[in-house]
Amino acid sequence: MERSLQFTEAPTVPFDEVTIAAGHNVSHPLFDVSAMRQQVAMDDCWRADTNEPFVLKGINYFGFESETYTPHGIWSYDLNFYLDFIKNNNFNAIRVPFSLEMVKNNPSNLNINCGSNPGLCGKTALQLLDAFIDRAAERGLLIMLDNHRITPGGGISELWNVFAIDLKNEPHDSASWGNSNAATDWNKAAERIINSLSSFPGLFFVEGIEWGNRLENVAQFPINTGNASLNNRVIYSPHCYGPSVYDRPEFNTQDFPNNLDGIYMAKYGFIVNQTGHPVVVGEWGGRAEVGSRDMAWNQWYVEWLRSKCITNNLLIILEYTIHIYQFYWCLNPNSADTGGLLEDDWLTPTPRKINLTNRAQPNPTKFQPQNGQICITAGAFPEAHCRVGGGQVTTGAPGSTTTTVHAGATSTTTKAPTTTVHAGPTTSPPGPSTTTTVVQGENGSPVKQYTLRISNGSPSTVCSVQFKPNASIKDKWNLEEVSSGLYRTPSWMTIAPGAVSDQAVPED
Repeated sequence: MERSLQFTEAPTVPFDEVTIAAGHNVSHPLFDVSAMRQQVAMDDCWRADTNEPFVLKGINYFGFESETYTPHGIWSYDLNFYLDFIKNNNFNAIRVPFSLEMVKNNPSNLNINCGSNPGLCGKTALQLLDAFIDRAAERGLLIMLDNHRITPGGGISELWNVFAIDLKNEPHDSASWGNSNAATDWNKAAERIINSLSSFPGLFFVEGIEWGNRLENVAQFPINTGNASLNNRVIYSPHCYGPSVYDRPEFNTQDFPNNLDGIYMAKYGFIVNQTGHPVVVGEWGGRAEVGSRDMAWNQWYVEWLRSKCITNNLLIILEYTIHIYQFYWCLNPNSADTGGLLEDDWLTPTPRKINLTNRAQPNPTKFQPQNGQICITAGAFPEAHCRVGGGQVTTGAPGSTTTTVHAGATSTTTKAPTTTVHAGPTTSPPGPSTTTTVVQGENGSPVKQYTLRISNGSPSTVCSVQFKPNASIKDKWNLEEVSSGLYRTPSWMTIAPGAVSDQAVPED
């Protein structure tokens, strides 16, 4: 969203200049990040053979594209507060708008509260963006860079958490989609930009025309860079808003909002089945005031996304299986026609909006940097009827790292709980097993406990193992109860390849 930020707009330039702007070598100092150098390759993060969903729950946090050249809010408060808020509200990705003017000029003397952000004062805009990406990485948050406003400049980081770039925010006015006018055909410009950025290993998000929301011409003119590998990394990314942003005629009919299904299917809902490429909504949201038409739209849109399995689109990217979703607009309260997840004081959450995002995607994939590695906890589809690549319905609970394995033999002296454990990519025999014993309690009375033994026979470190015993647990120790009777070991508990971990848990 560009038109409502209440800042001076950057000038619009022809699409042929976009190619020049994006054509700089990706070793440009933009996003040359120094911290968190795990250098985790993408094929270590997302493997097609796991058949596990990679589910994004994203949030837009703007400011770098504005006149301040900083993420908003840090003029008063600590950047860490906002990143922690994003992490603690179950988001796993941030769409970060920036301007190429910022890249070209790299301004300093930024509006930063030095008392709240002592480590950020004195930085240039690019150094601040470096620090932003670093701190997001520390929290396991992915970054999509959004080319929000255009003047010459360019370049992309290859840090593990910078997984995608949105090529151009909301093409509009004279922008077309076809094969007739090189000066206005946005799809052709996108193809040139992608080829210019071919050394970037991540994903390329391509928005529609008419402020991002129209992609119907993809049916006849899909993005074709001439390179199969690049084509396989194209994501179509519409923007979609309700009445609080623009009061369209379809929002004022007697059958609103149910009349919207056919409209959105025609604009972009067809793309998944017709092209095999995901549709990832780059922006959606609104004021969502209780009882308003905008709230009716937001609630309907969340259910529409779920029912159409737009949360569960499959894309095979070389060796990667990606299942991705949407980015909510936005964290910031100063988006004029939508507001944000925070109230105007920049501190207080807005529960009704947080509830909408949680309904849209309750179980995103989680990333945890740990001991020089990235531990990945698989997400889950919100609707059971949605399928992985047209195959089996994924019905397993969220929280597994990759593959479901089953408990081995138990002690014959006492009936032990039957335990299902989600461990690493593969687990070799003997695998997890449970043994029940009787020990002396604090008051001398006997206490029955069972020991969960987890053997990691995989080549990768396992973290955060999930299991479900058939006996109730008296003391959860430091286990996390994911749902009724379903537990997960703490994320800091890692099991190295070939190692064994024993967890003793009292029975009720």
